[in-house]
Amino acid sequence: MVDVDDYHRQGLEAFQADNFTGAIAKMEQAVALNGSRADIRANLGVILHRAGELDRAEEQFRASLVINPDDPTVYYNFGLMLGDSGRLGEALSQYDKSIALDAGNAAAHNNRGNLLKKLKRVEEAIVAYNRAIEADPNFAPAYRNFADAEEALGDVQGAQKNYARAIGLRGDVGSRIRDALLLPIIPESKDQILEYRNRLENRLDKLLDDDLIFEDPLSQVGATNFALAYHGLDDKAIQEKIARFYRQACPSLTYVSPHCESSPSLAREKIKIGFVSSFLYEHTIGKLMHQLIEGLPRSRFEVQVLSFSNIHDQWSEKLTQAAGSFICLPNSLSVARETIAAAELDILYYADIGIEPMTYFLSFSRLAPVQCVTWGHPVTTGVDTLDYFISSDLTEPEGAENFYSEKLIKLESIPSLVAPPDFNGETSPDMRGNSPLVVCPQSLFKYHPEFDAILRLILRDNKNAEFRLIAGNFDAWTNLLQKRFARTMGELADRIIFQPRLDREQYAKLIQTADIILDTPHFCGGMTTFEALAADTPVVTLPGDFMRGRVSLGLYKQMNVLDCVAADAEDYVGIVGELCSNEVNRIDLREKIHGTKNKIFNDQGVIGSQIKFFEQALADI
Repeated sequence: MVDVDDYHRQGLEAFQADNFTGAIAKMEQAVALNGSRADIRANLGVILHRAGELDRAEEQFRASLVINPDDPTVYYNFGLMLGDSGRLGEALSQYDKSIALDAGNAAAHNNRGNLLKKLKRVEEAIVAYNRAIEADPNFAPAYRNFADAEEALGDVQGAQKNYARAIGLRGDVGSRIRDALLLPIIPESKDQILEYRNRLENRLDKLLDDDLIFEDPLSQVGATNFALAYHGLDDKAIQEKIARFYRQACPSLTYVSPHCESSPSLAREKIKIGFVSSFLYEHTIGKLMHQLIEGLPRSRFEVQVLSFSNIHDQWSEKLTQAAGSFICLPNSLSVARETIAAAELDILYYADIGIEPMTYFLSFSRLAPVQCVTWGHPVTTGVDTLDYFISSDLTEPEGAENFYSEKLIKLESIPSLVAPPDFNGETSPDMRGNSPLVVCPQSLFKYHPEFDAILRLILRDNKNAEFRLIAGNFDAWTNLLQKRFARTMGELADRIIFQPRLDREQYAKLIQTADIILDTPHFCGGMTTFEALAADTPVVTLPGDFMRGRVSLGLYKQMNVLDCVAADAEDYVGIVGELCSNEVNRIDLREKIHGTKNKIFNDQGVIGSQIKFFEQALADI
């Protein structure tokens, strides 16, 4: 006769064999026989968590803790589950309880650090990693996560040392990959950029030669090469090499949806299209995608929104309402792949790839006959299961096809249908004095070292102007950039004011108050340029060699206003100088922008051009 221990053992064996359905069934049978066993309920919670059934997992963890409130392992596993569900504060509380019962649990300190890092409390995360190392000096994940935190703060030398320690202790594939992908977030110089790109390629070559195999890129790597795109160089070869390594080393990435293994049926009445991202809320990506999702005619399209975000705000609500179906995907590649495959999509549309790891690793699967990506992160992916990159003829330079591993689609207009922001029209007098206010509102990682020489000349030539930048996400970023400016600009750098980070209302007032917005070369503004032009504030831009440095140019072309488009660095300095010294010209330019900006907002032609592309892409299969 099978008793409770038999069901418990069989459930654990099924779980170890990755048979989640069988494991859950056996564990539930064990609970039915003896619901007062805290260990069985806790193990069922772990299995449900791994299967993506987070609500049911929470029930089991709470039931286990009612029975036995003194088990640090249950608090630890409960913390893991809450962290994966996005409830970071509650997860921290569970780790604190686990550590209070067992201060020597290095993994609990380590995971607590990971949560603090997600909450942008990176300095506190480093303290947690140090405590993990104190608890167990040979606990390699703490060194690796310590390195990740240092990398996030821009300390590449510290990160390099701690990745080396992690590799020395365990030599795991994930640490080797993270070490290979290490790049400075605020580069000291162009030489440092070239040094680390060369380092990346050399380490990739070694990884490829070693015939490595690993299974879970999310947990073992958990990052992308995000900073690469900000170097102002052709990334195609490196992106393809990185993707080739992942295909070789992680066979589980190469998943094919059953409906893609046979010839697609084009007889269905509506095209089934899914839009996927981790940023479908009040984020640049959500704002860029909302109107396209809403505007596709439901007579011709069945629209699904596939979101990896647990954030709920007014923009996520708009996107939920705009979609025919809104699916919250779990933080599990295997479950997410199966969920998307079950939808049997004709087209899978990635709003962005490269900002975070989930959608990057998801893109290696074939989940729809047509898979495309657009400019949410404006650089080629290098992934051969991405068929198309949707861009614009207005932003791409001649020969741009050579910079993409995907087939480049150049629409006639900017590929995003954007609504103008709802400004209240009020400026903020305390944000400026009597001098011209020059603002560069870009994220600090967009400040390429070559921009320093341009800023130095602008500061030198416009002594009466006030210059404001927005501080970084971390104080360390601001400090690194200030040190670089002091080295490249000398005393002139003292005139730059780093504005504390602003909320949405304060930011809107700043760009309305500004006389001039400076665009960063190589990787220019996207949504920031839309917002500045909506406020009639001129954006001075120097188009780069790649689309990511030419979005502002594209918007100006669409408006047929090219007054602020510089031909070279000298011209950029001259345009800024003329606007700083001539108030009449500034007023005239504002009026010109005001009269033409309607051409870049609510451009309904974007929907028609994308529909045309969708239909042609399906016909070409």
